Amino acid sequence: MKDICFVMPIDNSRLVPVADPHAARKCLSIALLAIFCFGTVLFSAWQSFECVQYGYRIERLQREKQQTLEANRKLRLEVASLGDPVRIDTIARNQLGMTSLSPAQIVSGEASSLAPEVSVLARVRRLAAPLPPQAKNVALVVP
Repeated sequence: MKDICFVMPIDNSRLVPVADPHAARKCLSIALLAIFCFGTVLFSAWQSFECVQYGYRIERLQREKQQTLEANRKLRLEVASLGDPVRIDTIARNQLGMTSLSPAQIVSGEASSLAPEVSVLARVRRLAAPLPPQAKNVALVVP
């Protein structure tokens, strides 16, 4: 048998959809969950980037430390070579024309303190005065 179908026009324009009270809460919870996940991923990426940056800084500072230690070592070697007594003696004799003192030219510190009541300033002034011609090659040794 043949089925007969009748088409009836239905007017749904007057129907109002029922608002679901839980739909807004679901949307809000999904949005908050997405924001939390995005923030977690962003924070993790930021920490990873900072870790790499700190690694580069540590490496640069270690290089600077090694360069500073090397420069310090070179300067210490230079100070040691410049303070070598043989080098100083050679320069004093050859370039400055100095000679060795004889034992008669050396005066000890106790012998020079003739007047203990004289102040240090007075002794300095007395020594700053021009020396007599016979005392030009005299060295003062103070213990």
